[in-house]
Amino acid sequence: MRTTDPFEFLDRHRDTIFRVLGFLAVLLVVFLLIRAVAMRLGGWSAAWARLRRECAITAHAFAAPVKAWTRHRRSLRVLVHGLRAPATWRDAERAVAAAREAAGPGGPRPYAVLVAERTVTVLVTGPDLEAPEREPWWIAEGEGPDHWSADRADLPPVVPVPDLALPVLVAVGEVEGQCAFLDLAAGPPMVCVEGERRSGVALHQSVAAQLDARLPEGMVVVAEGVHRAFDGLPIRAAHRAADQLRPRAGLAPVLVCAELPSPLPPELTAPPEEFPELRLLLLGEGRGYARTLLTGRSGQVSVVGTPLITEGNALSRALARVLPSIPPVLPPGPGGDDAISSVRAFAELDEEEGADEETEELPTAPAAAAPRPPAPEREDEFEEEAEAPAAAEEETRPAPAPSAHPVRS
Repeated sequence: MRTTDPFEFLDRHRDTIFRVLGFLAVLLVVFLLIRAVAMRLGGWSAAWARLRRECAITAHAFAAPVKAWTRHRRSLRVLVHGLRAPATWRDAERAVAAAREAAGPGGPRPYAVLVAERTVTVLVTGPDLEAPEREPWWIAEGEGPDHWSADRADLPPVVPVPDLALPVLVAVGEVEGQCAFLDLAAGPPMVCVEGERRSGVALHQSVAAQLDARLPEGMVVVAEGVHRAFDGLPIRAAHRAADQLRPRAGLAPVLVCAELPSPLPPELTAPPEEFPELRLLLLGEGRGYARTLLTGRSGQVSVVGTPLITEGNALSRALARVLPSIPPVLPPGPGGDDAISSVRAFAELDEEEGADEETEELPTAPAAAAPRPPAPEREDEFEEEAEAPAAAEEETRPAPAPSAHPVRS
């Protein structure tokens, strides 16, 4: 058997041996450094926990922008799809009216609505909250007695609500795929938007744009400082202009401002009334009786004092796309403002054939009769009738009053 000279073997494989020894030395030095750091952190267990925590934080930092973008796109898609459909707004208003009727006088009062694809959830507040006993309301599993749910298809088509202000709903974001609406007519007449400056300005402008689109023309007065592209009136002049307006069709005028008038008018800090003469949408901290919308850096919107928290980071972009499609607040009956104070009704469109048959069978009624729930009509129809000369009415023979039945356009 042939033997190998060890010196010859070492000389022949010297580079490989030195390379392996150097690698082992580096590993030993690294191990000693890691051990020293681990001992300073409290041992191997504490060091391993710290390492996992730092890795999780790093992964979250890299994934957060992607998750935020995905969440924004999902919210934008939900809001555009929901707010673009007039049926979403109609069902939200019908749900508020139905919840008022189910609660009865002195019962819980609805203040917000969540509209999903098939269901609607009304958020109510009050001293004694109980599950509703009347159909179509039910309490979803895992929800409290302040969340009344119903199928959109089961909402009553006509819900009279006597002696209550018309709901003025505005979108404030989305909650788990549901469009969230806040009723500005419920609660104090002053609504304040506070919190993170950038998201607060966006929410303030979004609510102001919805009010301008939903309320009758001229009922929203915008002061300076609300939008950089809009030169509004000085705050004192804007308040005087809004104070000269009077409620129309049960809807109070709204003053949109970035600061309170100085000196502060006493009526803005008075206890809230059922039918206020003026409502205020303020950017910043308010005084007296006020409802506060608090915004965060991530775009979340919370209604202070309630469990409602929405995702509003995509609200501005969604409204920019669907603002022309937003329907106005449901109009009152053709009887005028006096009739709306006694009977306020919300109607769903019926089939055209059924409506035509009712029109033919309806007898002549005086103009002072209580109005029936009207179908949506053109905004200029009432103006044309009001401008008709009185002489023409005297020459014509008596005919059924337009307020006695709905008019289909």
